[in-house]
Amino acid sequence: MTRTGAGLRGFRHELLLYRSAEDLLEFVVPLARDAVAEEEPTLLLLRDDTAQAVLRQVGPSPYLTVEPALAQPGRAADHVSAAGSLLPSYARVVHQEPVFEPSQWPEWRRLEAVLNLALRHHDTWAVCAYDRRTLTPDMVEDLYGTHPLVGRNGEYPRNDRYRHPVDFLVRHADDPPDPIERTPPEVELVDASPATARATVKWFSRQRLSEQKVDKLIFATHEAVLNALRHGRPPTVLRLWTRPGRVTVTVTDAGPGPTDSFADLSSAGSDDDLPSGPALGLWLIHQLVDVTRRLDHDGYTVCLTANHRGRNTS
Repeated sequence: MTRTGAGLRGFRHELLLYRSAEDLLEFVVPLARDAVAEEEPTLLLLRDDTAQAVLRQVGPSPYLTVEPALAQPGRAADHVSAAGSLLPSYARVVHQEPVFEPSQWPEWRRLEAVLNLALRHHDTWAVCAYDRRTLTPDMVEDLYGTHPLVGRNGEYPRNDRYRHPVDFLVRHADDPPDPIERTPPEVELVDASPATARATVKWFSRQRLSEQKVDKLIFATHEAVLNALRHGRPPTVLRLWTRPGRVTVTVTDAGPGPTDSFADLSSAGSDDDLPSGPALGLWLIHQLVDVTRRLDHDGYTVCLTANHRGRNTS
C-alpha cells in the first residue's frame, strides 16, 4: 500500500502496536519492499535484530536506510527539532519505539500530539511502532488519541479515537507529581532570587551529578525561577531533593501557568522559529533536563530532574 495508493498525502502519523518480533516484521518487510519498488526514500529506525531480519528479506537498496532505533526515549523537544529536519529527506519512516518508564510517559505523549502540527507540512508517512506488551492501558489510550491512523491487518484506516492536538494537550495538561515529592525536601526556599537558586542547586548537586549535568540543571532552574518571578504570582517556592545519581527541583508559583499548550516543546502552534516570553524559558528548559508540570491547589509547578544515567545522559 503506497501513500498515493492509500489516497492520502501530507504528513501521515500512524500507530502500529505489535506483540512479537514476527508481528513487527509482518508489517515492516512489506512496507520496505513496497518503498523500494516505488523508489520512495525510506528510513527504518529499528533494533539490531529486527534490522538484520528486514535486510535479509528485502536486501540492500539506495532507497532504504536502516539506522538503530532509540535505546532511550530522550527529550521530547529534541525529537520535534530532529524530526523537522529529517522528514524532508524521506517519504516513509518507521520508528521502533523504546520502552518507557511511567515517569517518562507524560512528556512523550505530549510529543506524539505536537508532532501532528509541527510536521503537518511534510509529505511523509511516519509509523510509530510500539511493543504492546510494554504498555499500560492508559498508554495505549494516549497513543490512540495522538495518531490519526492505525495500521491493522494490512490496512490503514482512520482512527476515530484520535483527538486534535490542542484538545489532547488541554486534557492532559497536568502531569502526576514525582513520587519523591511525597518525601521532605532537602531544601525549601521562598521567593529566592535566580542567583540564590543557582547557588543552591550547585551546592546540593555537585556530589550527585557530573559537572555537565549540574550546569544543565542550574540553567534550567534559573529559567524556571525567572519565569515564575516574572510571569507567575507570588510566592515562588523552590524545593530540592537528591538521591544517588539524581537531583529533582520543583519551582511553584501561585499563578495559573502558561496558556500556550505547545510552549515547552516547539513553536508548532505559531509561525515563529522560536517561542518568546515565558514560552522561550520553558522551551530552553526542555532542552536540558527531564520536565513535568502541573496546576493544582498550590499553583503552577515545574518539576526538573537530572539523572546520572538515563535519557538525559550526556
